Amino acid sequence: MRTHIVTPLILAAALASGARAQAAAPVPAANVDKAQLAPDAQGLVATDAAFAYVRGRSAEKGQTMSEKKLACYGVSRARFIATLDESMVACYPQIAPQHKQRMSVNDAIPVFAMCARKAMLQTLKVDPDTVNACIAAAD
Repeated sequence: MRTHIVTPLILAAALASGARAQAAAPVPAANVDKAQLAPDAQGLVATDAAFAYVRGRSAEKGQTMSEKKLACYGVSRARFIATLDESMVACYPQIAPQHKQRMSVNDAIPVFAMCARKAMLQTLKVDPDTVNACIAAAD
């Protein structure tokens, strides 16, 4: 009898979490068009536009990163870019609600980029101090 009760509960929980994931707002696509960053009278831009810009710039930087710096992460360029983007996407729902609809562009870069870098380093299982020292030596 327990099996019959537990299975529907597990199924219901899985369906409920899937429904919440589908109900969440979509993550803005990468976009490096600075025109989207025109600030309002308070100097703020749409949080989604700021995120899209930081996401786009991160992808561009991954494409142009030197081979020496890339070697510090111990992965291919494609894996680096994909992991960084996955990390950005993971950070969006954590950070965007804190800034409501609008935020400062100057805040967007450190807020989203630092979260994504931390998540990426965890995913790649790379020590931040080791990577930072390697990158400094590569400069």
